[in-house]
Amino acid sequence: MRYVIADIEATGLSSDREMIELALITYEDGKVTDVFETLINPLVPISKFISELTTIQQRELEVAPKFYEIAERVAMRLEGAVFVSHKVAFDWPMLQKAFTELGRPLKCKTLCTLELSQNMIPGLKSYALEDLCKFFHLQIRERHRALPDAQMALALFKELRELATGKGISKPRYLPQHESILKKIPRKAGVLYLKDEKGISFHIEAAADLLMLAQTLLQVKPENRAILERCETVEFEVTGSELMAQFKKARFFPLNWHWMITLTEHEGEKSLVVKPYVAHTALWVFHNRREAEEALKGILKKLPQNKMLWQEGGKTKKEVLEHNRQIDELIRETQFPCDNLLFWGPGPTNEEYSYMLVRGGKLWGMGVDKRRPEEVLQNPESAVKKKADKRLELLAIRYLREHRERRIKLESWRELKEVTC
Repeated sequence: MRYVIADIEATGLSSDREMIELALITYEDGKVTDVFETLINPLVPISKFISELTTIQQRELEVAPKFYEIAERVAMRLEGAVFVSHKVAFDWPMLQKAFTELGRPLKCKTLCTLELSQNMIPGLKSYALEDLCKFFHLQIRERHRALPDAQMALALFKELRELATGKGISKPRYLPQHESILKKIPRKAGVLYLKDEKGISFHIEAAADLLMLAQTLLQVKPENRAILERCETVEFEVTGSELMAQFKKARFFPLNWHWMITLTEHEGEKSLVVKPYVAHTALWVFHNRREAEEALKGILKKLPQNKMLWQEGGKTKKEVLEHNRQIDELIRETQFPCDNLLFWGPGPTNEEYSYMLVRGGKLWGMGVDKRRPEEVLQNPESAVKKKADKRLELLAIRYLREHRERRIKLESWRELKEVTC
């Protein structure tokens, strides 16, 4: 593919504007193969404003070639190529008009780096050529002259191609207004609040690493478009514990669970089944049915398998009681490890601890305290001030189950043996 990156300086912005300078840079197979630059006599005087803006003097234009004198050289470069410029809607109509007036309309594929930038870098405050070059840390050349502007447009075009393909990019890119924000976010667990221009939180996430999450959400890439176009500021709340962050998020943000594993009983025999989510009957909760069914398969594998495929008369009463005992034991094992537990982990600051208390197999509450676990152990309820509801209990069970099954320890929550059952 042959690209011709162009820039045109004109007598003004009106529809009857005329060209006064043209630059064409031919870019093919990853290298510049031709550069063409010329002043053009517009056959009309230019204003003082245009002269000062471009530094082009009227006397220079009076001795410059007229367009029909260079038309063949321009057409030779454009035919069969893709015309690229920063704001094609301004540049291309002037060339089309000039060739049409000569009786030889020119057809050419076009590509606008302005529109491409708006599509690929959502949320940028300005898409002016100079501001885009600043975003990509490109050299800013003399402005409002055709060749320097075309050279900047070419550099921008290369960056946009790399951004589109992901090739040659050494590090993630962020919008200027987000770069300063990211420098303030710590690598600690907590809750991240993305806010719009009115200061309203539109995206809330709990994370084990606030900075890593913010970098992922704010990286310039197409899948982050909705966030980048809307996000003006980012606030965060350090909890020190990912589970505590999940608790905080859940208190004002709906939990999107739709399916559950629950316990049913038919003719005295207990079984675990997947059903739509109902909080008060849920044992384990899931975002979708497939996730729930896969989890149930894994749970049932822990039950002793019946060696007989068929048994006349069904299970005996003794077998049913044993089966129910195994189901009850399995439920206990895959919820909280024990009926009475105190877990602790990092707190919002280095001097604080996060605590979570389980009593009677139920989540009693959670809290933050400066006292060390050895002191809290004497009276666990004194460090846990926030009462828990069923939703938070299910959240805690899900969190602990996932970490235990995946063998991932993102934080140092531990069981205190002294308060176990």
